[in-house]
This record gives sequence, structure tokens and C-alpha cells, in this order.
Amino acid sequence: MTCKLCGTGGLPLFYTQGDRQQYKFYRCLRCRLVVYDTRTGVNQAKYIVSRVDPAAPTRQNRGHRQTYAFIRRHARPPAGGRLLDLGCGDGTVLWLARRDGWDVRGVELFPEHTKLVRDTLGLDVETADIMSYEGEEGAWDCVVLTHVLEHLPDPVAGLAKIRRLLKPGGVGVLEFPNIDAFDARLRRLLARLGIHRRRYAPDYVPGHVQEFCRASFLRAAERAGLALERWETYAINPVKYALFRHVPIGNKARVLVRRPR
Repeated sequence: MTCKLCGTGGLPLFYTQGDRQQYKFYRCLRCRLVVYDTRTGVNQAKYIVSRVDPAAPTRQNRGHRQTYAFIRRHARPPAGGRLLDLGCGDGTVLWLARRDGWDVRGVELFPEHTKLVRDTLGLDVETADIMSYEGEEGAWDCVVLTHVLEHLPDPVAGLAKIRRLLKPGGVGVLEFPNIDAFDARLRRLLARLGIHRRRYAPDYVPGHVQEFCRASFLRAAERAGLALERWETYAINPVKYALFRHVPIGNKARVLVRRPR
């Protein structure tokens, strides 16, 4: 395996998934990126949703509200800001932003999501692969990419796409798993010691093609011409979130990057 960020070859095995340990993840000792060997298969279709209700008191919607609260704290421009959500999923972040006065647009890989969000929420969403999406260069105050970066075959190209779409001085808000979270480290340790190993569904196939820590994401952002301004970890549980925002050991990361002026 070769690292996607720094080109280092012969990456050592880091951990495995699957009941037969058939899905292998390798870690670059130089830049710390974790790379999945996709030759054993990737399943992205498992992320398709079938209903949208942004007002429902669900765990997923609590997460969307956390995301938008972060945008309001760190990315809110003067009135009339423009927000683009790449991989907008069920559209709830767009719905919250529009309700708060943003001019919003979404891009979604799955046509099922596009139709659902358009029909249910009346949002401007188009179906496109993020890497082939052209969009309006230098037109957006904020570009959102939540739990998408870990799925992209070329993460640096994905970050460079964000930079191209942002106005000078504009910000990107991203979320993705934190491979160095406390609980992730503990699970890997218990698996290596033979104390506990996760049980997988018979049809399980990974959906993530790489995993980031702070060091590897920083390297990717810098290669794409973006400045990392804020890194925090989070959990949906409000008590854990209050801790993880200040002690970055949570299993999900939320970051702010900026396109230089």
C-alpha cells in the first residue's frame, strides 16, 4: 500500500475489519494517514436514506443542529451569506441555514436523496459526484462537507475543490471520523490482545477509504491550499460534547479551514 498524501510505500498493517479480518487498513508512519485496501470492496450505497424530517427529535437531527451551531459560531458572514453543502444527505443542515437567512445550495451523489430533499424541503439540490461538480468558482462564503472526505478516493483533490469554490477568505466546515479517538484506540488494543473483537453483519463491507487524525488532515489541507483554523472533536451526547470540544479525544472531528485572501 502507498500513502495518498506523501507517497510513502510499503505501509504497515494498522488494523482489520470483518469477521475473517479480511478488510485491511494500513497506516503511514510519516504523515499518519490510514488507508483502506479497496480491492476487497467498498459499499457506499448503505448510506442512502429513505425519509426526511428536519424537525423530528432524532439523534441524527441533533447532530445536524450541532453542525449548524458550529457554522453559526465560526463561519457566519454578514447578512446574505452563501452556503454550499457538498454531499448534503437529507438536507437538514441546508434547511437550518436557509431558515437562518443563508442563500443555500446542495450537491448530492445519490439521486434518491436529491429527489427526497427537493420534494420534501423545497431546497436547491442537484445530483453530482463531488469530484466532477464544477459549480461557481470563488462564489461561496461557506462550503460544508460532513462525513464525505473519508469516502473520497482522492481527499486532497476534494479539499482543493472546496478551495476553488470558496471566496477568498471563505471557510470550509468539515466533519469526519477521528482515527486517534480514545475509544478507537481502546477497541484496537482489545482486538490485538484478543479480549474483544467486534461482530460484523454477514453483508458488511467498509464504506471509508481512508481515516484521518489531526496530523494527516492538516497535511492534506495544506497540500490543498487551505489553512486549518479550528479542530475539535465531538459526540452527539451533550455531556460528552462539552468535554470533547476541549479535550480532543472524541471519535468524530469537526474542523474549520479557510481559503487565504
